[in-house]
Amino acid sequence: MNKFEYSILTGRDQLGVNGGVVWFLSDNMEKPLGPQLQTILNQLGSEGWEVAGIGDVAYSGRPEILLKRQQA
Repeated sequence: MNKFEYSILTGRDQLGVNGGVVWFLSDNMEKPLGPQLQTILNQLGSEGWEVAGIGDVAYSGRPEILLKRQQA
């Protein structure tokens, strides 16, 4: 049976950056991934992550991106 791990990509408002948002993975909110969402998704994809869904799971007004990848 396949086993998966999940993470959440969360955007936070940040003045002075393109688009006004910096992205973080939920398991490390102290280390920003940056403001370029497409670049971030491509990097995470190369690490095996796939977008599993999008929704406002934190009730923050900005949708979070739900990620999953198969465990080795």
